[in-house]
Amino acid sequence: MGFLMYLILLIPSLIWKLILKLNGRSIWLISEGRNKASDNGYYLFKYIRENHPNDSVYYALNKKCSDYKKVSKLGNIINYGSIKHYMYYLVGVNISTENIASPDNVFFTFLHRYLNLYNNRVFLQRGITKDDIKSLHYNKTKFRLFVCGASKEYEYIKNHYGYPNNYVKYLGLPRFDNYNDATINNKLILVMPTYRKYISKNITNTLFYKRWNSLLNNNELINFIEENNITIYFYLHKNMHKYLNKFYTSSKNIKIIKDEDISNIIKESSLLVTDYSSVYMDFAYMSKPVIYYQFDYKDYRKSGYKEGYFKYSKDAFGKIILDEEDLIKKIIAYITMDYKQEKVYNDRVDEFFKDRDSSNSKRVYEAIKELRD
Repeated sequence: MGFLMYLILLIPSLIWKLILKLNGRSIWLISEGRNKASDNGYYLFKYIRENHPNDSVYYALNKKCSDYKKVSKLGNIINYGSIKHYMYYLVGVNISTENIASPDNVFFTFLHRYLNLYNNRVFLQRGITKDDIKSLHYNKTKFRLFVCGASKEYEYIKNHYGYPNNYVKYLGLPRFDNYNDATINNKLILVMPTYRKYISKNITNTLFYKRWNSLLNNNELINFIEENNITIYFYLHKNMHKYLNKFYTSSKNIKIIKDEDISNIIKESSLLVTDYSSVYMDFAYMSKPVIYYQFDYKDYRKSGYKEGYFKYSKDAFGKIILDEEDLIKKIIAYITMDYKQEKVYNDRVDEFFKDRDSSNSKRVYEAIKELRD
C-alpha cells in the first residue's frame, strides 16, 4: 500500500513542494500515532494553532479515536492513513513523539533509514530519555532535530547517540507548559510500572505480576486509603494493556485504568509509585514526590535498555524500595506529611531541570521554524 501510494503521489508532491518553496511557505505535520493526541505533539499543535493561527500546521489522527473531537476544535486535522495524510507526509516537516508515525511505518522506515529520504523530521519524544536506547541512535532514525527536556539528557544524547552537530537541542518538552498551572489533588496517587518486553503470555507466573497485583490487594494499604478517602490509579504501560484483565483489586478506592486521560492524571496526582518509567521525570519537574519500587532491577537491566547517564543509586528523585512492606510504609508516610518531598531529592531535581518555565512549546516552535528556514 505504502509503495503504491508513493508512486501515485510522488510527482504531485514534488510539484507542491516546489510551489511552497517558491512562495516561502511550508507544511508542518504533527502526530503521536494513529490514536493518540495527549502528549508533546498535541501541546505543540495547540500552542501553534492558538499563537500562530496562520501557519500551515496539521495534526494526523484517526477520526474514530477518542481524542479526535478535542483536536478537531483546533482545526487543521487530517484523518490518519488517508491519501491526504500520505501527501502531507511527503511534502511537510514531520513532527512526532514516536520513532516514526507515518501513514505506512514499514515503507517509510525503509525510505528514512536506508535511503535517507524525507528526513526533515523532528522527534519530540514521549518522555525524557535516560537509558541507552539503540533504536533512537542517529543511524536508526536519521532525525533532523532531536528535542531534549533536560540538560543532562541533552549532553548524553549529543555525545553518545551519533547525531551530527546541532541536530540535538535542549528546548524542553511541550507538555511541560501544561504543568505550570497544575491543580494538585492530594487525594490522588498514581501507580505506573513500565513496560517489560520480555514478559510472555503467562504474565501471572512472573514476579512482575505477583508483586504489583499483591500491592493492589495489600490490606494495610487498602484500609489506610479507604479510611482517608485516597484514590489510587493503577496504569500499565500501553504495550501491556492486553494483560489488564489479569490484574484485580478488592478495594473500591483502587482503579485499574486504561482509557482515561493519563496526561491529566499525571498532572493532578500528588505521588507517583513506579519502577523505571520515565514518567517520574514529569513528577520531578512538578516537584512532586516519587517512590521507586525496583524489586527486579537485575532482570530488568538484563532484558531491558542499557543504563545511560541516569544512575538510580545517585540520581534518583525518590527512595528506592525493594519489598512491599517498606513500600506501604513510605506511601503512608508521604500521605501523612502532605506529600512533602525530602531536600536531597529537591536538590537533585533543581540540578537536573535547570530551566523550568512556560516557554517549552515556544522554543520548540522557533527551533523548527529555524530548521525550515
